[in-house]
Amino acid sequence: MSQYSDQLLALGAQYGIPLLKALAIFAVGWVVAKLVSLAVSKVLSKTDWDNRVATYVTGGKAKDLPVEEGVAKLIYWLIMLFVLVAVLQALGLTIITEPLNALLIKITSFLPQLLAAAALGFVAWLVASALRIVVRNLLTAFQLDQKVGESTGDVAISLSKTLADAVYYLVFLLFLPQILDALEMDGLAPVRDMVGQILGFLPKLLGAAAVFFIFYLVARIVQRLATNLLRTVGFDALPQKLGFAGPAEGGTSASVAAGYVVLTVLLAMGLVQAFNTLELAVVSELANELLQGLFNILVACVIFAAGLFLSQLAYRALSRDGRSPTLALVVRAAILIFTGAMALHRTNLAEEIVNLAFGALIVGLALAAGLAFGLGGREAAARAIERWQER
Repeated sequence: MSQYSDQLLALGAQYGIPLLKALAIFAVGWVVAKLVSLAVSKVLSKTDWDNRVATYVTGGKAKDLPVEEGVAKLIYWLIMLFVLVAVLQALGLTIITEPLNALLIKITSFLPQLLAAAALGFVAWLVASALRIVVRNLLTAFQLDQKVGESTGDVAISLSKTLADAVYYLVFLLFLPQILDALEMDGLAPVRDMVGQILGFLPKLLGAAAVFFIFYLVARIVQRLATNLLRTVGFDALPQKLGFAGPAEGGTSASVAAGYVVLTVLLAMGLVQAFNTLELAVVSELANELLQGLFNILVACVIFAAGLFLSQLAYRALSRDGRSPTLALVVRAAILIFTGAMALHRTNLAEEIVNLAFGALIVGLALAAGLAFGLGGREAAARAIERWQER
């Protein structure tokens, strides 16, 4: 009998005590997990930070999500995972506890990096929120939305909110490399490098925007000055002098159109300078070619306009009082053809075709004049030849 009791005591000491120890650990751990999760749920229900973060992440649908309950359950099961490992170790099941221990070691070793990244993210959020409020209040004080709405005709534009949001996300972008470095994850190296390249390109982008904005301001001032100056010197009457009809009622006058041309040219120059500031070789080269093409087209228009003016002037001078109307038409056509060819040549559009067509036209006119003179003056030429023979 004593032998059986000794065996039972040995079995109890071998299995009973570890089992009781495991049950005690489980009970205490369960109580702690419940208390901690309940405390977290109460704290989150008293604050609004979790709802703000969830609203930002879910796009405004956080009210339909039990945020406090979800966070509390996450903490509960995380604590219970540690409790489970302790229970299994108390039972001596090392085969199961070894992989779980490795997992928990990785989680606990990553917690400092995660907390550091979270702290940096919180600081970034504070700074970004403060700057967004300051920028929006300043722009609202300057009545930026009203001024933009009056100039564009769209009162619904909220440029101050857009710029404030841009500053908000820019601050997060500036903090992002430090947050990624705090995580110390090699897998995030490509993301960190990409963010670094974006931040390195950002000063060039801001410089290009500043250059284009300055050109825009200068272009608007020059446009108004050019429009007023041309209107003062009587430029609006130039189309009628060239033989064109005047602008329709409520239409754009010649001085206003010329002002828009000046504005377009200056904005194109500003765009080229902005691309040069970005130091993008391909885009800068393309922009320079487009600007050169625009300049050539503008010069071609000036040449052809001068041709129109000279042809009209010559036509009026030759056809005055009914004198030589045919000659006046020929001279006007010749001037228009010559200046038109010069304008097309200036645009660099199919230079060989333009030169060939112009040369063929000149040769054709010379041949026609020669034939007309020869056929019309046959009798005079015959008499001249007879006189030469008599001598």
